[in-house]
Amino acid sequence: MKNRQLANILALSIAILSGFILTSCATYYAQNEAFNQYFLNGDIVNAEKTLDSDPKSNRNKNKSLYLLNKGTLAWMQQDYVKATDYFNQADLFIEDQRKNIANEALALLTNPATKPYVPEDFENVMLNFYKALSYLELGNTQEALVECKRVNEKLYALNDKYPRNYQNRYSDDAFAHTIMGLIYDSSGDSNNAFIAYRNAYNIYENNYLKNFNTPCPHQLKEDLLRTAYETGLSQDYEFYKEKFGFDFSKTTKNQGDLILIWLNGLGPVKDEWSINFSTLNKRDGYLTIVNENEDISFPFFLGDLDSRTKSSLNDLEFVRVAFPKYSERIPFYTSASVQIDSKIYKLDKGEDINAIAFKSLKDRMLREMATSLLRLATKKAIENYARSKDDNIGMLIGILNAATEKADTRNWQTLPHSIHYTRLHLNEGENTINLQVSSPTGSVKNQNISVSIKAGATSFFTFHNMESN
Repeated sequence: MKNRQLANILALSIAILSGFILTSCATYYAQNEAFNQYFLNGDIVNAEKTLDSDPKSNRNKNKSLYLLNKGTLAWMQQDYVKATDYFNQADLFIEDQRKNIANEALALLTNPATKPYVPEDFENVMLNFYKALSYLELGNTQEALVECKRVNEKLYALNDKYPRNYQNRYSDDAFAHTIMGLIYDSSGDSNNAFIAYRNAYNIYENNYLKNFNTPCPHQLKEDLLRTAYETGLSQDYEFYKEKFGFDFSKTTKNQGDLILIWLNGLGPVKDEWSINFSTLNKRDGYLTIVNENEDISFPFFLGDLDSRTKSSLNDLEFVRVAFPKYSERIPFYTSASVQIDSKIYKLDKGEDINAIAFKSLKDRMLREMATSLLRLATKKAIENYARSKDDNIGMLIGILNAATEKADTRNWQTLPHSIHYTRLHLNEGENTINLQVSSPTGSVKNQNISVSIKAGATSFFTFHNMESN
């Protein structure tokens, strides 16, 4: 009688939960379609209204994404004080969630989407990038410099916590070093600018080119040459001049510089991807799972598990693990340039956020395979125990387990696809420049930008084209 009552309760619970699961089967992007469409169209006011009117957006589970989106919207409306406030709140909230063990326990019994969203490592540091841009717009170069330094400090700290064989390829940010160099440069500190540029160059050469297909920007090479020359580092200057095959361009006394930063397109969104594994080699305290199509082999140590969970894993012949996967939003425009008099300044790619996202998620997938297996083992152990008491209850729990094996498809979806930049030499006074963006099909869009330039000084300007296919 008692078992029958329990079965009825479980059946009712599963029916209710199934209804909840059906409503949440859509990806996070699809659930926020109205907000995403307004943002894509550049209707920032209605995008913000939609975000604020959704009661789920600011709940604890999605609060980090709410704060990141609010910060982005404020930044795009040029309210840089409010933007930095939202990004600071997001920074503190994310750090708190990383320390919350209770959230991990809940996710172990269900799936990762049940816990508050902790951004991917690259998302975690992109908020510092936006803060740096905000401080530059406010004329606070020292605070901007602090945020650039925090990018790499965060990446070092995060990567140090990962097993040596499963660390991120995105372990250092070349563009953060580049921005640091540009800021030092703008304040006349050629020595520290040279060091930052050299660090950036080495990361492009040794990491970004190989892992993210992002070569060193031409502008960085020019700035590296110039600061080596200005600081009297003649050996470095001659070394890089010969290596690059060109020299830096000089400015006249009545000119100032504009650092033009172009944010292009929108970053990828997450979808769900289920991977089927076969289990092999159940000996020596290890269970090895393999997926030949993805060329993944993962040995999982069973020795630390309790006997019931260990037995459940040993009984598994096939394993289905749900993971998120990225879907690229291909930018409509792929290149940008500015023509001043007879000279054409091409904007070079400094950061491929799309490529970093794909590689970072794959690195995390391999790193968290053990957690996913432990989640499956825990569910299977509960199911097996229930079956030993009542087969019907065990069957219901099995259905529940299958229904809750879902991927977390949340991500920060207002990030750009990539970041490009160049340095323009402009005459003192008011200048109107034409930013020309081009698509692979030959479509060209001209955008006029007005800037005020002081001779011998450096200004910063950021522009975002969100058009995507």
